[in-house]
Amino acid sequence: MRVIWVKWVGLAAVLIGCAGLVACAGPGGSGSVATGPLAEGGAPPVTGTRPLAQTVALFSTSEKVPSPDGWTAWQFHSTKRSTRYQLVSIDQERVVEALADASVSGLRFRLDADPRNRPIFEWRWRVDATLDGADVGDRSADDSPVRLVLAFAGDVDTLPIEEQMFFERVKLLGGQDLPYATLMYVWDNRRAAESLVVNPHTTRIRKIVVESGAQGVRQWRSYRRDIVADFERVYGKAPGRLIGVAVVTDSDNTRQKIRAWYGDIRMLERNP
Repeated sequence: MRVIWVKWVGLAAVLIGCAGLVACAGPGGSGSVATGPLAEGGAPPVTGTRPLAQTVALFSTSEKVPSPDGWTAWQFHSTKRSTRYQLVSIDQERVVEALADASVSGLRFRLDADPRNRPIFEWRWRVDATLDGADVGDRSADDSPVRLVLAFAGDVDTLPIEEQMFFERVKLLGGQDLPYATLMYVWDNRRAAESLVVNPHTTRIRKIVVESGAQGVRQWRSYRRDIVADFERVYGKAPGRLIGVAVVTDSDNTRQKIRAWYGDIRMLERNP
């Protein structure tokens, strides 16, 4: 049970690796945001290095994934097998292929951006099958062939005391601070599109189903989402700074093989 708990609670913390950084909660509850790089393992930012990016790197122009200066590997737990990610060419376009075999891991990209400047996320993905028995609302079957994960900064001290205590337990057990809020876009087997799923352990991890069932399998599926509007809908308030983006293909709970592909993720301004 603890490993299942680690999967998506520990996952969100590892996305930004921000233990001890003001990106998770400002000193003294100020809610300020770190502008330096978020170092691996939660180390403090190193002064004099380049600032974090404002937008994610495109897969179509990347030389390699994972790479030290772009999309990096995202390992969830030492007991979990890792999904394999690699750049491939499909229809003369460079995309990321994900191969999961009873495994879970992701690719992450750290940044420091005001989501109101580029609130529109456009991306596409493709799966060659769904996962039998998977259910993103069931902690023992929480697998999905594709996920887009966003992490946001904020002031943890403003959360209810129960949530603050949970954040403390996360840090005590895993050595990482949980992001103030995490928003996922997922493909689920049976929940209807636009369904909202809240993590059973914390309300600070919420999922929006954007694709449901087998319809659309073996086809490129394209999406355009206003992440500010989505955040406000599911959390009831405006988001803080966007500090992490990730893609995840996982089948560790259902113990199956799955293959998926991710195209470019673009952060765009709203049309006037």
